[in-house]
Amino acid sequence: GGEGGEGGEGGEGGEGGEGGEGGEGGEAGHAIDVTNPGVYATNLAMMKGHLTVARELYQEGESTAAQPHFGHPIHEHYDALEPAFEARGVEDVEPALQALIDETREGGEWGGHAEAYEEAFDAIDGAMQTVDAELRDDVTFQSRVQLALLRQAMHEYEEAIDDGEFVNVVEYQDSFGFVQTAKALLEQHAELYDDETRETLLAAYDETLAAWPSAVAPASPVMTPGELSASLFKLEATLGQY
Repeated sequence: GGEGGEGGEGGEGGEGGEGGEGGEGGEAGHAIDVTNPGVYATNLAMMKGHLTVARELYQEGESTAAQPHFGHPIHEHYDALEPAFEARGVEDVEPALQALIDETREGGEWGGHAEAYEEAFDAIDGAMQTVDAELRDDVTFQSRVQLALLRQAMHEYEEAIDDGEFVNVVEYQDSFGFVQTAKALLEQHAELYDDETRETLLAAYDETLAAWPSAVAPASPVMTPGELSASLFKLEATLGQY
């Protein structure tokens, strides 16, 4: 999962964004080139994906299931990103993530943790702002970060299922978070796309998200991995034209 597709581990992030497909470097066990802005941005987006599904699970009353996901940004991404954080002068990501982990372990209503969650999300966003503005506002760069998230989501979904049944719901949950984050990136940068393309992508995201009726895995998969792959084709083809 760490290498996927165009750009792979090195990519061409400095030339308009190829190389968003950095994958989950820490989890996959591959060394990743965090000096590449596409890899850097993709791993930050994956941090957001983990936090997104953690919040959804917690709000659905699954606070125990949420705990691993609150920890994944640190446990699966931070070590690989730390050299980039140091080079870019980013200092607040780890403290904010750890504070969120510590708070949510205490349990209680989600409202008591919402501020810590926002601070962690804001810290990741702040780290994202250290990517050159020219790239952040580049439709190719943003499209390929989305593609990286979608490809990683497909990988996670495949890992979650065996013989038509869920065997690893944590991977299902990860894939949910990554697709939600990819759609959020599209919405955040909607002005980069013409109206027709934007509407095509939003509709394709909604169709694909049917595979995840909620952060809590259903009794049986709504889509097989093959069906999900077919559903993702519209997104990949449309984003891939950039």
